[in-house]
Amino acid sequence: MTISLILPMTAFALAASISPGPVNLVCLSSGTRYPLAKGLTFVTGATLGFILLFVTIGLGLYSVLTVVPGFNAFLRWAGVAFLLYLSVQLFRDDGRLPEGETRKAPGFMTGAIMQWLNPKAWLASASGIGAYTSGHDL
Repeated sequence: MTISLILPMTAFALAASISPGPVNLVCLSSGTRYPLAKGLTFVTGATLGFILLFVTIGLGLYSVLTVVPGFNAFLRWAGVAFLLYLSVQLFRDDGRLPEGETRKAPGFMTGAIMQWLNPKAWLASASGIGAYTSGHDL
C-alpha cells in the first residue's frame, strides 16, 4: 500500500462508519439510555465484528466475483437499493425515542452479530476492498 492511498482510504472509512445504519442507530440509542460502559461494550463488539467481516470478505470475495461474473453488478444494485431504503426510512422517521421502556442494554455479542447481519457493513466492506485492492494484492 502506498502512502497516497491512506487519505482516500481514511475518508472512505469515515464516511462508511458514520453514515446511518442499524448498528449506528443502536449505538446512538444505547448512548442515550444506558451508562457509558454498557454502550462501549456494544461498540467494541460491533467494531471487532466488522473487522472480522471485513477480513473474511477480503479473503474470499475476489474468488466469488471471478466465479460468478454477474455477482458484482448484483452487489452494486442491491447496495443502491438498500441505501435508498435507508434514506426513505430516515426521511419518514419523526425522531422520537420511546419513553418509559426498561430493556437490557445490548452487549458485546449483539454488536458483533449485528455487523454480520447488517447489509450496510457488507456493502462497505465489499466496496472498500474492491476500490482499494486488486486480485494481485496477496
